[in-house]
Formats: sequence, structure tokens, C-alpha cells
Amino acid sequence: MIRYCWLVTILMLSFSAQLAHCQSRPLPPKRNELVDPADSSKPRSTIIELRLFANTDGGGLHSQQWSKLLEPMDVSIQIQRPTVNDKPEVRERIVGTIRYVTAIGTLDRSGRISFPGHSFELADGPKLREWIDELKTYGAQGTPNGQPNWGLSKDQFNLLYSSLLKPAEAETIDLPITEAVTKLPLPAKFPIKFSQAATAQLRLLGSKSTVRQDVRGFTAATALAIMLNDCSLGFRPNRTPADGLELLVEPQELRKDLWPVGWPLQKQRLKAAPKLFAMTPIELDQVPLTDLLSTVEELTETPVLIDNYEIEKAKIDLSKIDVSFKRASTSWSVALKTMVIPKKLSREIWQDEAGRAFVWITTNRPGRAVAE
Repeated sequence: MIRYCWLVTILMLSFSAQLAHCQSRPLPPKRNELVDPADSSKPRSTIIELRLFANTDGGGLHSQQWSKLLEPMDVSIQIQRPTVNDKPEVRERIVGTIRYVTAIGTLDRSGRISFPGHSFELADGPKLREWIDELKTYGAQGTPNGQPNWGLSKDQFNLLYSSLLKPAEAETIDLPITEAVTKLPLPAKFPIKFSQAATAQLRLLGSKSTVRQDVRGFTAATALAIMLNDCSLGFRPNRTPADGLELLVEPQELRKDLWPVGWPLQKQRLKAAPKLFAMTPIELDQVPLTDLLSTVEELTETPVLIDNYEIEKAKIDLSKIDVSFKRASTSWSVALKTMVIPKKLSREIWQDEAGRAFVWITTNRPGRAVAE
């Protein structure tokens, strides 16, 4: 058998495939969910209103104490008996340039007040003030720290997601990262910002802080994530105190809630990447892995990308790896997975925000989700 017999013409036969699965990444929103909510003028000031429901079991006895405690915090408070339709919630409305945030909660007989996700006793003055300040700064949604979807509402996240769907068209290979990002079709309404830590990391990398993989054809979001990942960076949506939104670039070592490089497949695998999953005779004998990946990309018409951040952190040199595969009729997806596992690598399959499938070569570190 000729050493590079893997260059033979692919004989494609359809076969049944399990749906891709993963546990570490959220599902992308459906296309019909990507709506642009009506823009409203940004409020210049925020007024906090507290409404407490107290039953006739003695809770009302503490109303004067709470009124006195809240007076210096510049909030209005109203205590009343609940009706059938009343329920705890935090909501907001905007009138002109003023944002009104109304927190509706309960006052029990022990004197504790409770709101969705928060409860306070009379001794919790500093804790309550911190929450009030958070509402004044960020509104009803509260601080984005630690919240799913980066603290964005569904409409906000869908608007951002849909604005990052435009494909990258410019050639960016070997360009400095800071220059390359200006060539991506990123939305002007969501400006990109490099944190001080990210800027320091790029200075440390020096001439190595350049684009290393071709991202043309990918959505702006995935293209940006790939570029940054190669420099140990990532980005995330960041809500500002002025109720704006920016794309903040930060080092991967400092943040774990960065925008993912790819999402779970939303189509059946044979429809997402038919040539990658089609059956074909494959036999390899000590083929350089980097050469193989380039050839698979060409034969299957499916992009193959490298997780340089994780691979280099694991001190794995792809250029020194050769792979072999005993002759069999299988798919390139299965063959790749079989060959890279012994090299402490994994083959994952994702899609960009617009549904374009791609292969992601990364490490097989514990806890890593793999799309089978």
C-alpha cells in the first residue's frame, strides 16, 4: 500500500450518525429568536422603589424600623397587605431620562425582608446598601458578574448574537491582533475593548501576537474568538454602568466565562458536514499530523482549526506528531478521533453562530466536552 494512500478519491456512502452532544457550551439561540428590540434612550438617573407585602401576623410591626434604615439610602418604601395577584419581583421602567426600578418583596413576622434572590435582616444594613447601589448602577437585571449569558436579558443577548453573524472576509493571517480585529465585521454599537491585562499580555507576546489561522468565512464572533484564542485571550460581552454593552478582551487565565469558540451542532451531522461523516476507505502509515489535517480539510470541505491555547499550554508540539491508521472503511471524523486520542488530543465538532460546521483539534484534558 502506498504510504500516502489517504489521498485517494473519496467514495461517499451515507451512514447513520448520532447527534452531536456536549455539556460545556450553551445552545445558540434559534434564528427566529434573533430579534432587535426597540431602542430606548439611556436613563440619566435611577430611582429605587421598594414595595413590601406584610400579612397581619406581626410583620407590619417592623415597618418603622425598615423605613428608618432605608431613609439614608435615598429609596422610597411602601408597606401594604398583599393581594391575590401580587408576587415578589424586580422590574424597571424608563420615563424620559429617568429609570424607575421597583423591587417587590415580603416582610415576615421576624422582620426579614425578601426579594427574588435576596433577603435581609435589620442587621444587614451594609449588605442591603450594596444591593441598592447595584440596582442603581445596573437596573433590575443587577450586576452581570456570575450571571448566565453574561447578565444579559434574552433580548439583549439575541440582539448581540445576531449582530455578530456577518462573515469575516478580509485576509488577516500574520497581522497583529489589534490590527486584525479592525478588519472583522464587528458591530459599531458594541465596541471592542482590550483590558489592561490583555494589553499587557500582547506586549509580552511581542511579535507572536499575530493571527495564525485563516478565519475567512466564519462569523465575526467565531473569527474573533479564534484569533484571540491563539494569543491566550478571549472576549465576553460586558455591560457597562451606563447601560451600554462592549466586547471586552481578557486573558483566558483570568476569565472562564469567555465567548465560546463554536457551539453545538444544530443540524444532523450528515447535513452539517456530509463529506466529513461519509464512509470511505482510509489507511495511513506514519503521516505528519499537520499535513493530514490540511488534507482532511481539503477532502471533506470542512474547516479544521487548532486550539493553540490549550495545546501549547499542554506543551504538545503538533509538528512532531505522526499518525497511522489501519486500513478500514470509516469516516474521516471517526478516523481523526481514533488517531489523535493516543497523542493526548481530541477531535471536536462545532458550528459557528451561522451554522457553519468545523473540526476543532484540542487537548483531551479531563472535563472537556466532546461532540461525538
